[in-house]
Amino acid sequence: MIVSNVRVPLSATGEAQEVSPWVTVGVSYPVLSVHVHPINGAQIQLLTDDRHTLGWFAIDDFRTVDTSIPQGWVAVLDEGVLELGPAAWLAPGFWEAYYDGDEAAIEAVRHELRERVSERLHRGADAPRHPKDH
Repeated sequence: MIVSNVRVPLSATGEAQEVSPWVTVGVSYPVLSVHVHPINGAQIQLLTDDRHTLGWFAIDDFRTVDTSIPQGWVAVLDEGVLELGPAAWLAPGFWEAYYDGDEAAIEAVRHELRERVSERLHRGADAPRHPKDH
């Protein structure tokens, strides 16, 4: 699944901004996962323009370019929240392990990023890194 940024997203505090430090209007991004909450709405997870940071964005600011669902994605529905993404990423405690520096979780993210953003990597972009590598 690939989306194109059609509008500058609101800042993290909900304020309008002229440009985003994370995504660029007119640029297409592979979707890494989807989160739909009955109150907070739908968000997509993308690799941001710095090619190292994963970020969540409201779907309102994007349009679908490629509607295919990535191989290996699963859907989890729990307490009214729907998540779509790589099976490993949706496992309980996965993101805590990732941000705590767990090597298996870090490798699972790196693997998925290589799969989803291979075109970017082939164009000479840096490989995604874990935050502790900065």
